[in-house]
Amino acid sequence: MSKKNARPRGRPRTKKIYLPSKDGLLDLATDKLLSSGLTLTDAENMGITFLSADETAALHPSFQRAPCLRFDYFGLDGKPLSPRPKWPAFYRIRYLSNENSFDVLASEKPRRYTQEPGSGVCAYLPRTIDWTTVAANVEESIIITEGELKAAKACREGFITIGLGGVYNFRSSKLGVSFLPELETFQWVRRKVFVCYDSDFVRKPEVCAAINTIAQELMDRGALVHLVSLPDVAGYSKTGLDDFLVDDESGEGLVEMLRAAPTMTLVEPLFQLNEKVIYVRDPGLVVERESRMKMAPGAFKEHAFSTLSCAERIVKDDGSLSMKRASASAVWLKWPLRSEAGRMEYLPGQEALVKVPGEALPILNVWEGWGCKAVKGDATPFLKLVDHLFTDATPAAKKWFLQWCAYPIQHPGTKLFTYVVLHGIKHGTGKSLIGSSLGRIYGKNYEEIKQRSLHESFNEWAEGKQFILGDDVTGSNKRQDNDILKTLITQEFIRINAKYMPSYKLRDCINYLFTSNQPDAFFLEDDDRRGFIHEVTVQPMAAEWYVDYVDWLKNRGGAEAIHYYLKHLNIEGFNPAGRALETDAKTRMILDVQSDLGGWVRQLIAEPDAFLVMGDKPLLHDIYTNKQLLAIYDPHHKTNVTANGLGRELRRAGVSQAAKGRTMRGPDGKVDRYYIIRNGKQWLRATTAAIHKHLETPMIKSSAPGKAKY
Repeated sequence: MSKKNARPRGRPRTKKIYLPSKDGLLDLATDKLLSSGLTLTDAENMGITFLSADETAALHPSFQRAPCLRFDYFGLDGKPLSPRPKWPAFYRIRYLSNENSFDVLASEKPRRYTQEPGSGVCAYLPRTIDWTTVAANVEESIIITEGELKAAKACREGFITIGLGGVYNFRSSKLGVSFLPELETFQWVRRKVFVCYDSDFVRKPEVCAAINTIAQELMDRGALVHLVSLPDVAGYSKTGLDDFLVDDESGEGLVEMLRAAPTMTLVEPLFQLNEKVIYVRDPGLVVERESRMKMAPGAFKEHAFSTLSCAERIVKDDGSLSMKRASASAVWLKWPLRSEAGRMEYLPGQEALVKVPGEALPILNVWEGWGCKAVKGDATPFLKLVDHLFTDATPAAKKWFLQWCAYPIQHPGTKLFTYVVLHGIKHGTGKSLIGSSLGRIYGKNYEEIKQRSLHESFNEWAEGKQFILGDDVTGSNKRQDNDILKTLITQEFIRINAKYMPSYKLRDCINYLFTSNQPDAFFLEDDDRRGFIHEVTVQPMAAEWYVDYVDWLKNRGGAEAIHYYLKHLNIEGFNPAGRALETDAKTRMILDVQSDLGGWVRQLIAEPDAFLVMGDKPLLHDIYTNKQLLAIYDPHHKTNVTANGLGRELRRAGVSQAAKGRTMRGPDGKVDRYYIIRNGKQWLRATTAAIHKHLETPMIKSSAPGKAKY
């Protein structure tokens, strides 16, 4: 395509034209025209007029009281254009507001263009072009772009260009028109048409779909449609055709781009793939948009989408172009305009694609939405089940549990630094039913697992999850299990390791509820702050009640009612990062999972006077070595406990060492470390000399009156 009637390039200079200044109208209009490379004279030639705030408001009640540019639309004959015979002449306006004004800055996305409601749709044909001649001559190439100013600038520079008020404004769905009447008057057969929308169309699937649709309409009419991808221009968040022409000082940049523009006959199946899938650069996966199914590129190309084909351009040895059928999925993987995201994130409550400042590509949000809507209804069955399970609990415990359930529903994506364990020896009370009831709210973001899942190397179960029910957890006193659980509860990110797929990292938003029939289901440390433990002591209710509850939950709006109840529950005072509420059941579980040695050490700390005895003689010292304490614990060497093992248990229980853990020489001349069993505050601050003096005093009171011995 060559330029027609080309004029000097770059940002034009305007000559002084007198115009009464209304609302700063002249300055605003001049600045806006200049930003698109146009002058006041160009505006006059194209029928663009300037209206004051009062004149704008007088046009239609829906318009803001603000100055504007008015774009009157004209037909091929240069006369005012209407969407339908006898309809008023069509026009649109562009508000001229101060870009730094309070109203603009306070608006997230201020409305700039508008038209009278119900006024229809027309194509913008800048009045400086002889459109009657162009419409009949298929040798004249045409550019189609979005926006009146862009079309006006391109026509000023000699490129025949049609402007559309929006990317779909080549049709009018409300009027039942798939292709505007003024466009139908053009001869399209074998005419080159270049679709040139803003540069950010590659990041907007809906705009890509609009391009594909207009290309199909044009190709159905015999046009040879090409796609122009404008490059990003420094200083613009996106590049429009007018921006590019203003920046293109050489005057040949657009000509070269039109020559190189690929034909759209190749890309229709690829645009179809863009609507179905998206490529995620990190970790290099193809994700199906609707199902969020993840595929390695090889599986995507060879299996999942292998049947979709397209025409591919091939350069032969002689330099000519030929076409051959090819796998659309294979071509799509190499296509520069494939739909892309930079990485995946799990962001409950947010849109499918999330734009992050500073990142070139959007984030693909793998959250799939709630399992059900929150609908106001009768949540009595759920509350009755909770009341039944918490029959012997304190009101504070039941309140804390309900707030724990409600908080991540009211604040989607919140990871609570606590977990819940409901245990009891009676089967069928409804412990798991509580978890599955919450699971109906979370839908695909919910999973039920068994204890073995926590130890497997592959953790697909954790992918895209907010709520996990660990059902029927068995007893374990392994500290390794406790360490795994602490990591799961507190980690900010989780690495997903699935079979035959590269691993990748997601934000961890999972909250855990565990059920068990065992009183020693979890190993808990003395100072555990994460676990909320509740023992269910009641018998099951009547079997018919549970059958009716499940039917209510699934078929009679129960899940929706629970969702609404928890969404509106008062959670004031609940700290998502705070300690779990302490319960008697937790104290019992801590004792139940301890070894004999662990239990003895905890009793020693709690009642040192009762345990610091040899035979029937009380021991007087406050500080002891682990060997001395072992002699108290196992005086006859009947266990396999070692002094070092006892020392480790003392440290686990939080027992401090004297002299900041340094070794000391005792009264017997042996070097060792000493543990503070009594009067901790005193001996933590004591000097070495004071400690020595204490150790040199007799440990056992002598049986002789007035005497004691070491």
